[in-house]
Amino acid sequence: MSIVLSCPSCTTRYRANPNAIGTNGRRVRCASCGHVWTAEMEDPSDLPSLQPAPPVKPDAPDEDAGGEKKVHTAFRERQEKKRRTLSAAAAGGAWGGLLAACTVLFVCAWIFRVDVVTLWPRASSAYAAVGATVNPWGYDVGELDVTREVDHGVPLLVIEGDIHNFDRRARAIPGLRAILRDEHGEAVLEWTISMPAGRLGAGRRQDFRTVVSDPPPDAVEVEVVLMETPAHGNADSGHQDAGASDGAAADDVHTSELDTAAVTDHAPAPEHGPPADQHASAEPVETGQY
Repeated sequence: MSIVLSCPSCTTRYRANPNAIGTNGRRVRCASCGHVWTAEMEDPSDLPSLQPAPPVKPDAPDEDAGGEKKVHTAFRERQEKKRRTLSAAAAGGAWGGLLAACTVLFVCAWIFRVDVVTLWPRASSAYAAVGATVNPWGYDVGELDVTREVDHGVPLLVIEGDIHNFDRRARAIPGLRAILRDEHGEAVLEWTISMPAGRLGAGRRQDFRTVVSDPPPDAVEVEVVLMETPAHGNADSGHQDAGASDGAAADDVHTSELDTAAVTDHAPAPEHGPPADQHASAEPVETGQY
């Protein structure tokens, strides 16, 4: 073990054996500056006591680092929320567009139902499934006014009514066929009603009148149907027996296509005088009882 001696003059430091110094001290000379002084052993009581080092506390968490982490977390949450919002908006827009397209399709299918059935007759069954009967000819027959008259002793059956063009455009006036039926629904007399040739404007009506002289006594119902061919302006043709027809009626031609039979209106006529009472009209057939 050695001690360190320091020159009071030049502060040069030396190592020395403590036994050589002794407890009473010893005069020594500095080899550097030649200064002479009495070197003494230091009193142990004068030495500072050594204290144990205080325990090292763990580093406190960095508040700045924690705040930065929270900022990143909040940013990611905002981005995720924004992404979900945009995704939901895109999905909603797609469904909304599809719904709008379907709505437009259904509206057009309803507005142009006559044109649809005219171009594709089988579509009438789809309309019938939702309770809509579509008339592909653009016309319907109004109520019938059926009366009996006598002219010079000859009984007459007078049938009056009109047709209505319910389409959005002018259409050729169709031919009309009248049919008398017995109580069993069998046709006993058929004839073509005189109608003017030409076209009838959208929403317009065209009156018709036909007279049967000496009608069959067993006839109890009159029916007026639209024909497939347009009118030619000819006068009432001669009365024909049932089944002897010069042109198929439009409803007969299209019954198999429409999948539903045309509804008939019954208009019972009195034996004499005023017109018969009638039920609501239906298309494309109008019938009356007398």
